[in-house]
Amino acid sequence: MNISIQGLWTLSNLLSISRMIAAPFIYVLITSDYPRSWVYVLALTAYVSDLLDGYVARSRNEITEWGKILDPLADKLFVASTCLALMTTDHLSIWYIAVVIGRDVLIVLAGLVFANKAQVVPPSTFIGKATVFWIGLVLLGAFFQVESSIMAALYTISTGLLALSLFHYGKRMFISMRNS
Repeated sequence: MNISIQGLWTLSNLLSISRMIAAPFIYVLITSDYPRSWVYVLALTAYVSDLLDGYVARSRNEITEWGKILDPLADKLFVASTCLALMTTDHLSIWYIAVVIGRDVLIVLAGLVFANKAQVVPPSTFIGKATVFWIGLVLLGAFFQVESSIMAALYTISTGLLALSLFHYGKRMFISMRNS
């Protein structure tokens, strides 16, 4: 796949890039003695930038192949950094992190194969966005150390969505590749 540099430097893509840059900082803030309020501000800023980048791209007619890559990649990097930080502080289960990161790696690799073959980047879907939302709830629950029964419910719902979204993306890519 040959994506030109044109379309990279849009406002919506810069918002995604800012989340990528913020990813290591969330790890440092969670694992260090910085005030928790700093974690809140950075996480909220990242969340708002995630909401805004798609809105900005659509409203300014700046939907680009770069944006289809950068937005989900930024989400994956921010989530992975947060997961690893919460694991380091013993607030998140390693099996859950393995499932989240394993699914993301599979989706990225399959997306690269698909993009190379079809010459187009597949966009995110509702089920993928819903899964990221529930992953966020698990991370919030772990960060705030909510009651174990609530965490168990969050883990269950999120893990079910992780499996469903992996199946959904796999099926979608298989059908698209077969039809192209």
